[in-house]
Amino acid sequence: MTDAVRSKAQGAPGASAAAGDRLRWTSVPRWHVPELPAAASYLACWFGPAGRRQAEALLSAAVPDVPVRTAGFAGHWDSAAEAELRRLLGDCLAGVRIILAGPETVVMRAAALARQFGATSEELVLIATEAAGAGSGEYVAGPAGRRVFCAACRKPFDVVAAMGGIVTCPGCATALIVDHRFSRPHAAYFGWPARLDLHR
Repeated sequence: MTDAVRSKAQGAPGASAAAGDRLRWTSVPRWHVPELPAAASYLACWFGPAGRRQAEALLSAAVPDVPVRTAGFAGHWDSAAEAELRRLLGDCLAGVRIILAGPETVVMRAAALARQFGATSEELVLIATEAAGAGSGEYVAGPAGRRVFCAACRKPFDVVAAMGGIVTCPGCATALIVDHRFSRPHAAYFGWPARLDLHR
């Protein structure tokens, strides 16, 4: 297990018991050892080489006659990847299971897009490469690529930060605390102005 991945019960290194308690009850993404569900077909999309390895390892358990579509992208989010993912999701039929593997920030954005197309949680298999080899219910706690939703100007941005860390919004220059709450529709951690945060 890497330093960036911690159990939901432990909290981040050196964190107080209160911080650990917050993480137990928040919406921070938890990562489980992935299992391949039965399906009429699979769509596997990976972001970066580590995502590809994990997606292909999972697909090795697929029944041979079940159709599998795959798509590989760079390890970051961009407009071309979004457009292609929209096309692939638009072609999905009932009974598909969608595998998304790569860095947490990209996987959560892809999952949010899949939900816009009507995918349910049961139809999504999400794999964060930072949590590779992690046990059940662990989260990425150390410095990692994260999408942060600024509560001041209401615009998201990408940054490398730890939960509880302070970052600066590039849109409005507000100092923000990366909160222990996550919005799945925005695929982002909430960033609260540091001077107003009451949840530390």
